[in-house]
Amino acid sequence: MKTILFDFDGTVADTLPLIFTAFRSTFQRFLQKHYTDEQIIALFGPTETGIVKKELPVHAHVAALEHFFTVYADEHGRMQNPPEIGGMLQRLQAAGIQMGIVTGKGRQSADISLQEWELSSYFHVVITGDDVTHPKPHPEGILLAMERLGAKAAETIYVGDSDADVQAGRSAGLMTVGVDWLAVTQKAGQFDPQPDYVFTDVESFVEWVLAARR
Repeated sequence: MKTILFDFDGTVADTLPLIFTAFRSTFQRFLQKHYTDEQIIALFGPTETGIVKKELPVHAHVAALEHFFTVYADEHGRMQNPPEIGGMLQRLQAAGIQMGIVTGKGRQSADISLQEWELSSYFHVVITGDDVTHPKPHPEGILLAMERLGAKAAETIYVGDSDADVQAGRSAGLMTVGVDWLAVTQKAGQFDPQPDYVFTDVESFVEWVLAARR
């Protein structure tokens, strides 16, 4: 394989706990309601901005979004991305594999995480929910990333932690990899449909990729 496209949250960034905290704080402040992790995951699909606008009344949108992004950015200072993820990206980059991100996150939150955790240098393209009309499980974002990278389907895999990731990858004609290697993921390894491969630790995935390159 020559190209690996990754989902972001729960795949190459341990950001789901940060997202839960930021949404919970926002909904508590502006709706006086408590949302569980599961209730927040059920809202995924649109960008964070889309979710806030859907859940809150119009008059609260501006203040609520400002609050959400402030909390989300601040949380990066309280957590670090697992070092094994950085090690994985370094090894794949050194092996000459081009990498990209296809995420449902909005551009603003993606940029915060990429900058705060110094991940930007590993990825040749970052497609966010703001760059597409149809979010995952639609393959639009994956196909757009492949077009920008000049990647061929037979030489590309898509890696993610959710059913929507698997569905989008398949619809784009790619081999799909499901991962459950972070403490908090969307599916905890229980995929439906099943991806072509499932990895529960970073090292095994890297060795599998590098073996396929030999």
